Amino acid sequence: MANPDLDPDEYPPIDPREPVPDDPGELLPDTPDELPEALPEPMPGDGDGGDPGGVREPA
Repeated sequence: MANPDLDPDEYPPIDPREPVPDDPGELLPDTPDELPEALPEPMPGDGDGGDPGGVREPA
């Protein structure tokens, strides 16, 4: 449902089929140019005493 209070010239409707613009706009001054490497995500059984978790192997 559209919001009747918004001016369509200032706030045009969003078409979900349109791609998102690549330019995120102005960043904060202390934002680094490159992000640090992502940390590896823990897998089931890592550091919890050897419990494999997840789906069991067939017998």
